Amino acid sequence: MPRGHARSRHLTVRRSSLIMKTFTQKCWSCMNTMNKSNEWQVGFALLATLNSYGHEAYIVGGALRDWVLKEAFVDMDIVTSATMRELGGIFPSAAIICTGIPLLSMKKNDVRVEISGLHSQSLMENLRDRDFTVNAIALNERGDWVDPFHGKKDIEHRVLRLVHEDSIRLDPLRMLRAARLMAEYHFTADSGLTEACHAQRDRLNTVASERIGEEMNRLLHSRDPAYGVEWLGEQGILSKLCPDATSVHKNPVFSPLNKVDTLIEKWVVFFYQLGEKNVRSHLQKWRLSKAVAKQVDRLFFYTEKRLRVPWDRRSLYEAGEKTAGDAEKTAHALSGSVPGGEMHVRRLLAELPIQSRRDLAVSPLEISAHIHREPGPWLGDMLHALEMAVIDTQVKNERDPLLTWAKERLYET
Repeated sequence: MPRGHARSRHLTVRRSSLIMKTFTQKCWSCMNTMNKSNEWQVGFALLATLNSYGHEAYIVGGALRDWVLKEAFVDMDIVTSATMRELGGIFPSAAIICTGIPLLSMKKNDVRVEISGLHSQSLMENLRDRDFTVNAIALNERGDWVDPFHGKKDIEHRVLRLVHEDSIRLDPLRMLRAARLMAEYHFTADSGLTEACHAQRDRLNTVASERIGEEMNRLLHSRDPAYGVEWLGEQGILSKLCPDATSVHKNPVFSPLNKVDTLIEKWVVFFYQLGEKNVRSHLQKWRLSKAVAKQVDRLFFYTEKRLRVPWDRRSLYEAGEKTAGDAEKTAHALSGSVPGGEMHVRRLLAELPIQSRRDLAVSPLEISAHIHREPGPWLGDMLHALEMAVIDTQVKNERDPLLTWAKERLYET
């Protein structure tokens, strides 16, 4: 090893040992419990491997937070003094992901592990750069907890606190992450966090759109999304996400979020309670997939319609069984005064003469041959007209009546 590198590593190890003496806590009962768990066995084995190559290594962040909360986890983050090149040599079968912060990713015994470098930082500097005290904790192979910002105490008291006052300014996305952690673990934001989010809320517009979309997905998927979203509203952050929403300044209530199940339904409730109708444009701006944006937009349309009027035969048919059922459920979550229910919708659907175009008693080619006209765009219009005629009971779903109706309609137009 070159002399300069050896001196640098010696200083790093010496500096880390001073940190360990100052902020380290030993917990033998913790180690005994952890060693019985597959996840921690994996983590400690990886730390031991990295240590055997002469590198510092620590488990950090969410896995430790979840362990204190007695929560299950399947992801583990490790930081190490090793470089990416050195990590690639130690774990040749793992994947190196070149994101903003390069990391090595692997799956071992059903545990997803991501290892990132300290990049010449001390462990203290790495922890100081983190968002919240509950995530700024480290654990080494010997079971020593390094907790310079008293994150373990904050976890036990369910308090969400910034590591330092500039945390939100440095990464405004942490406003949404705070709401998500509050919603997932029922943390309470301390006054410093609340004041920082309120003061820095305009900076949310500087965050990459896809990061906002990803964090909002995670927030809506959390255990109590209503709690997190309402906190965002109290800080004036929702008005930055959807400035044109008609209800954003009226303290909307988001408790219906906890009454629906799927992410699509939760997005519908979110936008409806905000009074935001430009659903698809927002989701596309936040880089959600086109498929998700389309599903949310479609369900929003039928949910809003269902809240205004009962189902009619055409709306029910065009929505289809799944969308109609989801719209009925979402409408009931949004308003307790909506009559009917999912069972009622299923009965109405069962009474329809057809459930889809495939149920028509004639094929497109039969219509084309009967009318003596080559297939073309007109045929799609004719099939749709036939569907509506059958749904409206203008014609029976039988071959001869359908062909006669189609021919007469063609001559009329």
